[in-house]
Amino acid sequence: MILRSLLVGAVVALSVGSDLAASASPRPLIVVGVSEWGALAQQLVGPHARVVKLLTDPNADPHAHEATVYDAAQVALASVVIENGAGYDGWLNKLVAVSNPHVSVVNVAAMVHVRDGENPHLFYSPTIAARFVAALAQRLHAIDPGLRLAARARQLERALAASTQRLTALKARCAGVPVAATEDVATRLLDLAGLRVVTPASFRLAVSNGIDPNIGSLALALTQLGQRPAFLLNNTQTATPLTQAVVARARLKGVPLVDVTETMIGNRYVGFIDSVIARLQRALVRQGCAA
Repeated sequence: MILRSLLVGAVVALSVGSDLAASASPRPLIVVGVSEWGALAQQLVGPHARVVKLLTDPNADPHAHEATVYDAAQVALASVVIENGAGYDGWLNKLVAVSNPHVSVVNVAAMVHVRDGENPHLFYSPTIAARFVAALAQRLHAIDPGLRLAARARQLERALAASTQRLTALKARCAGVPVAATEDVATRLLDLAGLRVVTPASFRLAVSNGIDPNIGSLALALTQLGQRPAFLLNNTQTATPLTQAVVARARLKGVPLVDVTETMIGNRYVGFIDSVIARLQRALVRQGCAA
């Protein structure tokens, strides 16, 4: 019923905008939920396609997003839809199935064989981002062979490789250093840097899914902060009384905070991910393993 209502609204929205669409240049429309994939797509296509990002509010919990009439209208017009997958944006997958079932879909999780239930924050991995850029360039070329994206793709892939190299350099110096995290939003970066996340996986998963962790995992997470890990990685976008209590414990114990968000701030993915890497590096200086 909800999807049907959205589609009715989408039809009205499309009718209202039909005159504008008819007069617009025939550029492919790329619709994406996650802002990070949208930023990369925009950098790749430049003026040759239009990119619409549906999740752009860094103050809203993307896990709680519900599809809107605007979302449905954009998906219905799309030439390509980019899904994060792994259960992160199931609402987008449902919109595609109902409103534009034959659209070309790039599902990042399927591309890298990450299943539902695994850490879905794939956009915090520059290595996965590089694979995404290559896959999207190929898909767009198949849709429109006139698109000249190879040079742009190579440039982005080189920049992402440099980001990965920064993490590799950190790993060479700081592998095994214990760190804590309120949830798994950026732990793929920590893995690439060789850092050891001591916070129980069950605790991080419960926070990510918006449910209360069991008492044992909460107690262990708080105890580990007393053992002074290098920092606490904290997702400020999905703050709850529970995560705020963990942050307060970290401050009490003198554990530095590295705050991150799920929704990207800004329009340049490489700059965004490099800024997070730089914050990790600064927090590791006190361990004596990072310059």
